[in-house]
Amino acid sequence: MVETNKKEVLAMTTTAQKWGGSIGVRIPQKIAKKYGVVNGTQLEISDDGERIIIRPVENEFTLEELLAQCEGSNPHKEFFSEPAGREDI
Repeated sequence: MVETNKKEVLAMTTTAQKWGGSIGVRIPQKIAKKYGVVNGTQLEISDDGERIIIRPVENEFTLEELLAQCEGSNPHKEFFSEPAGREDI
């Protein structure tokens, strides 16, 4: 582990291994835990011309997926209360 400018940087060595027709890399547990990578996490792999970059894919939710997480029994009062100022023009 390396610390620079009070920012923790984890640097570990791993070995690329052949998995079928691809090359696989194991992510050390400490790094996986830091970034929330678990079995099944989608990862984006890219390069910047000098190095390989692996990062978790940020989920993009649809409106339907977000609304499915809402509970209808707990509506926000702002949606159902009377106007409090000039917003009802």
